[in-house]
Amino acid sequence: LVRTDRIGDVILSTPVAVALKQHFPQARIFFLVRSYTKEIVECHPTVDGILVEEEFGNWFKALQRLREENFGTAIFLHPEAKWAVLSWLAGIPQRIGTGFRAYSVFFNRRVFEHRKVSRRHEVEYNLSLLRPLGIEKPEVKFLFTIPLEAEERIEALLANQGVDPNQPLVILHPGSGGSALNWPVQKFAQLADELFYQHKVRVVVTGVHSEKKLIDEFFRLTKAPVLRLDGQLSLKELGALLRRANLLIANSTGPLHLAVAMGTEVIGLYCPIRPCHPDRWGPYGKPTSVVMPPVGECQKCNPSRCPHYNCMDKISVKDVLKMAEINIRGIVT
Repeated sequence: LVRTDRIGDVILSTPVAVALKQHFPQARIFFLVRSYTKEIVECHPTVDGILVEEEFGNWFKALQRLREENFGTAIFLHPEAKWAVLSWLAGIPQRIGTGFRAYSVFFNRRVFEHRKVSRRHEVEYNLSLLRPLGIEKPEVKFLFTIPLEAEERIEALLANQGVDPNQPLVILHPGSGGSALNWPVQKFAQLADELFYQHKVRVVVTGVHSEKKLIDEFFRLTKAPVLRLDGQLSLKELGALLRRANLLIANSTGPLHLAVAMGTEVIGLYCPIRPCHPDRWGPYGKPTSVVMPPVGECQKCNPSRCPHYNCMDKISVKDVLKMAEINIRGIVT
């Protein structure tokens, strides 16, 4: 299974591994991923092996490894010319991928769908690549096993910060790694204040090292005693934290999909750009857990010509807070 892009993309591809294992129990399932998403597939019980793109160094080493593994099928969940060519050179008998790229000639089983129109969810687009194998509309399952040591570290970290295990815990993730438009950071700060001072909720902020400037600004603006964990957690530890939380509020980003996989309630803040639309990238199975600005849909963001830019500012703190209260009713009072 080839998925060499981002965290959320890999998470939304894992139901493919589940469906393959259910239909072909003896199959060896490998994921080809980037190094920073490796932990995601390490936590998946159906995955038998992991290939990390950065570890090959050059095409020759990659080709040698593909031949050594003697794969029978390659499924390109994220099509990429390099791996399309290498799978063909390696002589992999079945190479399944999109039919709409110039390098689709290297696939011998093609599925013709334009994902950018966002007519279906990314999970469903991924599963449609199983049709050439005779698998039609399989059940969608996210199966993740978080290591005990990751859960223990999170419990110890929260305890050291004085977090009451009986106190509601809400995670805010104000960044998106550039994958989508963000809700303004000042509104995340206002939301944190409302959650803590009005509802007695303990708030945690997460993010990656590259979002430090954004999160510094959040902490400059908020008055609430928010627990800051950006850049401090592995993906496994983030999964443990999300499982422990009552709610995640985030832009369209990988941790939102990880929270869904952990069974945690979410509120996703989405822009109206069609390629980023929640019809494709929303929290799977939770269409009512989405907030969008009250403006028309657009095909791409053009700040110089858009009368609504920045449209995400039109999502009010009040609307997000109201949805938070609905999601954790009986906990937030």
